[in-house]
Amino acid sequence: MKYSFAFVFTILSFYSFAQDQWKNVYTESAWNERDKWQKADELIRQLNIKSGSKVADVGSHEGYMTMKLSAAVGNTGKVLAVDVSQSKLDKLKDHLTKRGISNVELIKGDYDNPKLPLNALDAVIILDSYHEMDGHDKILQHIKASIKHGGRLLLCEPIADERRKLIRKDQEAKHELSISFALEDLLKAGFTILKQQDPFVDRSQEKGDKMWLIVAVKK
Repeated sequence: MKYSFAFVFTILSFYSFAQDQWKNVYTESAWNERDKWQKADELIRQLNIKSGSKVADVGSHEGYMTMKLSAAVGNTGKVLAVDVSQSKLDKLKDHLTKRGISNVELIKGDYDNPKLPLNALDAVIILDSYHEMDGHDKILQHIKASIKHGGRLLLCEPIADERRKLIRKDQEAKHELSISFALEDLLKAGFTILKQQDPFVDRSQEKGDKMWLIVAVKK
């Protein structure tokens, strides 16, 4: 069976677009679409922050949540945007400059240390990044030390239904993590669990998985 060049080009273009859409939910070009399913307002509500709060976005990527947190805490508040990738921080810096945002501080963290100030934060969010962190115990201890008593840590991570029963290493190789592993980590680190919801977000059409939510508190 023979196909015209135009037909083949159309099919390849569609496939390429679909693949790009599947992979990319993090850069600025995808943020508006991400607003339709990420439930960012609910994530912020669960952080229990307000104008004047100090919050960290650990694993900030190019700043999807950083921008929203900046608006939530206002000019009297502060957002610490942490990432291990300098290129992502550079892009985030460009986004901040373009928008005239001045209440965000950029921090290049280590893989086992987000380099946050001690006992200074009202809340920390790790969105779709915890599965990338190898030194979970060290990371959580550093974060716990940075949060004020009564402050919150929110984790929101993806897992595909067909991979929920895999061992942790195999899940993380797919850039995913089951809620059970995170709960174990948080309890080991001495956090108290306030809320858990699985699933929290269904992004099957965007990424082929669902995201769960945990809200923990430092007592």
